[in-house]
Amino acid sequence: MNTMLLKRLLVVAAVALLVFSLGCKRKAPQSAAPMEAKIAVAPFANPRADFELLAGFLPEDAPAVSEGVPGKLDEVFTGVLASGSKARVAGPSRVAGCLKTEPREGEGGRLGTLRYWQNIGRCAGVDFVVVPQVLAWRERDGSAMGATVSAAVVINFYLLDVKTGGVVKFFHFDEEQLSLTDNLFEAGKFFERKGRWLTAYELSAEGMRAAVAEFGL
Repeated sequence: MNTMLLKRLLVVAAVALLVFSLGCKRKAPQSAAPMEAKIAVAPFANPRADFELLAGFLPEDAPAVSEGVPGKLDEVFTGVLASGSKARVAGPSRVAGCLKTEPREGEGGRLGTLRYWQNIGRCAGVDFVVVPQVLAWRERDGSAMGATVSAAVVINFYLLDVKTGGVVKFFHFDEEQLSLTDNLFEAGKFFERKGRWLTAYELSAEGMRAAVAEFGL
């Protein structure tokens, strides 16, 4: 089979997969928090130990992200919330002050982390806190038209009920951009991205929008 014919077959297969995926859209999830509830998003953090996570585990051998990445992610998430969520969700600035004034209790482990975020939510005067944590980060090497290294991110999003101190929703976003020929089963993503190679921040924004939708915010 010659190269030109193979490329044509790959394109036909990709289009067929896209049509199939568009016909199988999921129903919009119901909100995990009551409509009258007050919700705030915490600033992004880069945990370095499993006990800092509200659920799940750190990827193996993931290096710490660059210092400026969490702050930039806060800006991106604020933009996502402004364009796609309801007005009841407050941005990271509402929680940032409490992070400076609320000490972490002596209790260690995962339970201590949950109670810490419960206290942060009480300080912020909200009913629920969205806690985003970036666990792994690789920036694109190249441009939107062509990249030698693609972007890849791993981010956890938690929705914590301040009253109970429990996690009511957990969304794990683990995404590495692949070429169309490397992943035909997700051809829809290729066309949605218009064939562009995304930056890690653009890839993260996809995860943010998915988390907002999953939490019903």
